[in-house]
Amino acid sequence: MTEPDVTGSGVTRPDPADLRTARPGRPAGGGASSAPSGTGITDGQGAGGEAGTRLWPGDHGTLPAPARLALARLVRGPYLAAEPDADTWRALLAHEDVVRERLADQYLDLVVDADAQVAFLRDVPAPDAPQVVREVALTFLDTALLLHLRALLLDSADGRVAVSRDEAADHLAMYRRRGGGSPMDFSRQLDATWARLIESGMLEPLSGDRCTVSPVLRTVFGADQVAALSAEYARLAKESA
Repeated sequence: MTEPDVTGSGVTRPDPADLRTARPGRPAGGGASSAPSGTGITDGQGAGGEAGTRLWPGDHGTLPAPARLALARLVRGPYLAAEPDADTWRALLAHEDVVRERLADQYLDLVVDADAQVAFLRDVPAPDAPQVVREVALTFLDTALLLHLRALLLDSADGRVAVSRDEAADHLAMYRRRGGGSPMDFSRQLDATWARLIESGMLEPLSGDRCTVSPVLRTVFGADQVAALSAEYARLAKESA
């Protein structure tokens, strides 16, 4: 049986971009200090940046340090979140217009979810624009687990969800027969899925095998896409029973 196309040929527009547009890596923030102390070098303008915004000799930038840091965290990816980086999140909101302008110069669109307090980048919806954001291809199990985690987030009263690998395995067990492999094969596939979601920032490790679910999952899938994928995966689960 043909698997549902979980990678697609591009981002559905104008819906929010899907996970393929989230860059691999740890979430922006990582507990680091959100901005360097001070506002930069102020002794003269020099060639490049305006006085008061120069951060090093020969600096050609014009943005203040907090705005530059927000821009850098977004470009590094896969997303910027208010938790644990509240200062950089506030800097993004304070300088959102100019950050959007700088990103548009690079064919990048900024997506800000004020409710979930997360922001990430996607390619602009221009027909002749180059692909700038690196895509992350999803396997069948990757998509099934992401849909489940997103549902848990939406059902959570405080928007916080923690899940273990064993809990993920229990949910995905309904698809085990579909692959036709042994329990050991399924376990290896699940290990790979779990590692990929951690690498892409969709899961943040806690103690043991537990992880918190990134709030960005509220946004990266569009509602129509979720509905179509959920219906197809429910059908496949019944066939695998």
